[in-house]
Amino acid sequence: MRTYEAVCVFRPEEDEAKAGTETVRTELKNLGAEIQKEEDMGLRTLAYPIQKNGQARYYLFVVNMDPDKAHQTEKQVQMRTDMLRFLMVRQDR
Repeated sequence: MRTYEAVCVFRPEEDEAKAGTETVRTELKNLGAEIQKEEDMGLRTLAYPIQKNGQARYYLFVVNMDPDKAHQTEKQVQMRTDMLRFLMVRQDR
């Protein structure tokens, strides 16, 4: 098991961000991830517009999971339409 940080960037509407975080949380648990930390980073202004959005809601997950499952997570989560960006990186200790 390795530790990963996953950052989700959602559309600025709060209800879409809440639904999106629930979906990501469920997807992570389905793939056997142990969620260590969740942090709502709030509404932020983007450096450049993404899909005509100047702002977005950021959410951070810190999870322990199998490396093979981490790649599956990226593929499945990036297909969501309410998510603007998703990045999962391995945390070094």
